[in-house]
Amino acid sequence: MGHTLFTQVLAAQLPVQFWGNSVIDQLRHLEVAGYIKVAFTPPHGAAPPRATVNEITHLGRAVARYCGTDDDLPTRPQATRTASITARRPDSGQARSQSAAF
Repeated sequence: MGHTLFTQVLAAQLPVQFWGNSVIDQLRHLEVAGYIKVAFTPPHGAAPPRATVNEITHLGRAVARYCGTDDDLPTRPQATRTASITARRPDSGQARSQSAAF
C-alpha cells in the first residue's frame, strides 16, 4: 500500500503536498483505506498532478499505533492506558469463575 509514504505523512506537519503519479496513486490507496483525508489537484499543463494531505483520520492513527509507526503522534499518558487495562481484568476473571460454577 505505501507504508513508507504513510510514515512520511505521519511525521509531516499537515497540510503537506505531494506530486508525481506513483505518489498520487499511493495516496489514493491510503484515502480509500480511510487512513487520510486528501485533496487531489489535476495537472495544469506540464505541471504534475498534486495532492494535499489535510488530515490523518482516527482509523489512520489507530493503524499507526498498531503498526508502531506513531512515534511522532501525541499519545495518552502511560498511567491512563495502564489503568484502563487493569480495570478490565477483574471483570474477565469474574466471568470465568461464574461460568465455571455452572
